[in-house]
Amino acid sequence: MKVLRRALYLTHRWLGLGMGLLMAGWCASGIVMLWHTWPQPDDRALAHVPAEIQWPAHLPNLRDLDRDKRFQAFQISMVGQEPALTLTPENGPPFALDLRTGLAGRIPPTDAATSALRYARATGTPDQPVFDGLTTDDQWVLDTHGRENGFYRFLFPDIHHTQVYVSSLTGDVMQATTRTTRVWAWVGAIPHWLYPAVLRKHPSLWQRVVIVLSGTGVFLTVTGLWIGVLRLRRRSPFTPYRGWHCVHHLSGTIFGLLALLWVTTGLLSMSPGSLFHSKPDAVNPLRVTGTVTGAEIQALLSRLDTTAPTGWTGVKSTFLDGHVFLQAQKKSGFQRLDETLTPAPLTKGQLVQFLRPNGLLKTAESLTFLTSADAYYFSSPTHKRHFPVWRAQAADGTLIYLDAQSGAVLAMLDQPARQSRWLVYGFHDLDFWPWLRDAPTHWGIALPLLTGVLCVFLSGIIIGIQRLRLIRLSRMKRPG
Repeated sequence: MKVLRRALYLTHRWLGLGMGLLMAGWCASGIVMLWHTWPQPDDRALAHVPAEIQWPAHLPNLRDLDRDKRFQAFQISMVGQEPALTLTPENGPPFALDLRTGLAGRIPPTDAATSALRYARATGTPDQPVFDGLTTDDQWVLDTHGRENGFYRFLFPDIHHTQVYVSSLTGDVMQATTRTTRVWAWVGAIPHWLYPAVLRKHPSLWQRVVIVLSGTGVFLTVTGLWIGVLRLRRRSPFTPYRGWHCVHHLSGTIFGLLALLWVTTGLLSMSPGSLFHSKPDAVNPLRVTGTVTGAEIQALLSRLDTTAPTGWTGVKSTFLDGHVFLQAQKKSGFQRLDETLTPAPLTKGQLVQFLRPNGLLKTAESLTFLTSADAYYFSSPTHKRHFPVWRAQAADGTLIYLDAQSGAVLAMLDQPARQSRWLVYGFHDLDFWPWLRDAPTHWGIALPLLTGVLCVFLSGIIIGIQRLRLIRLSRMKRPG
């Protein structure tokens, strides 16, 4: 028994020397993330980017729009001075078509600069953008939708050192950062998620590294709890240790289970062994939207060409079971139209008609109108949710959230996703109930708990440094 206990102490001691700093960094960066998360574009500035669509006098020959090919989405917007059509095939990468020339390809950086400039002007930046190349793995776009198609990066020599990233296909502003948001990310989200671009741009390697390190952290915490219980006394003083060893023992006894909970849920967030992986077919938006042919899109473009509506700043498709509907964006809001360009407000009866025959609605009562968050669809510091929405429960139990105005699919959650919400993120983020997600309440609870866990690891680091000094001194005292 003594040999086992000695091995346990040595394992915890030397493993702690290597892992203590990392785990303290996870706690400290978690504290930072209570106030500063991942950089995100300013919503009010984004609203100033779209310009009114200037329809071409005549629709050009769109040779690259295959009439027999099936598409899952498209949109029309002004890119610089040119209207562009961006198409997303059912299979294959998206591509853009110039609606004045009919040519396919990326939009020119000079046109994309217009979007960056409009965004920057809305944030109060007076300077001109400086083009800084095309990127797919920049530090600040690693998880941004559409990055595989490339974003143009524009730098602004303003006091905030603004960087704006514009899609090379749509001209949309997809990301924007300032020096301040980047600094906070480097001391918050990046160390917390182990997110440096040199590692994160290799997803499988990044996942393995996080799993190995967090798994090691779980083992370190378990051994620490075991030792803490073994050395705990039944009466005061409850610990045989003094100084930093006393701090480490008592703080570990009090906050050790919480540390174990957080590092374990951090490990589980990587879904090791596909533990919480959603079934691709269950959460595929095409279950709801369906696809349409290039011929149907060309017919719709012809109607738009004939009508040439004014005041539109964007057009986005929102298919529903293979039927075409449009979001016609205006400065004052947007309008839902059908394929004949007739207003078609989304109704409950329409959703029941399209969803139920395809098994996407268990019963008519399974369709619920939400104006506020439920247990699965709610805003977080890194993901803002929009309301109102329709929530549909499919026959297989999948929850489907649809924009109540446009019908766009906003989220789909099958059983593994719902399980991870409670078993992983509920514990890791402390957001089980709405009142826990309220910022002041969340700060008031999470901050002292994180500080207590941080004390465990910081005291362990200090003990480790002291141990290394003693080893160094003993070696220096040995006769040569």
